[in-house]
Amino acid sequence: MEINPDIQADWKNIPFDDETFDLVVFDPPHLIRAGKTSWLAKKYGTLDLMGWPNEFHKAFQEIMRVLKPNGTMIFKWNEDQIPIKEVFKAFGQQPILGDMKSKTEWSVFIKNG
Repeated sequence: MEINPDIQADWKNIPFDDETFDLVVFDPPHLIRAGKTSWLAKKYGTLDLMGWPNEFHKAFQEIMRVLKPNGTMIFKWNEDQIPIKEVFKAFGQQPILGDMKSKTEWSVFIKNG
């Protein structure tokens, strides 16, 4: 499978105007421990052990900026190395619903009007 995006950007500086989207899907890397040559690290990337909470807080704020009022963010996370409650703490907001039955979880956030 070939992935060829039109736009590549930093998730903390999304190159779109405020209130552009009704829906954003956020599926970031979830590993803090993976070998630099490991298949998972090469395919999905890794997070900084100490800096990820600040990075996720900035990313969440930026996603909320580009969402229209009452817009929706769908978030995918795997709890293998970082508990999802720590991610929600970094976001500063709890989801309105989510799947908490396995290590891979989907959560839904609504932009506060």
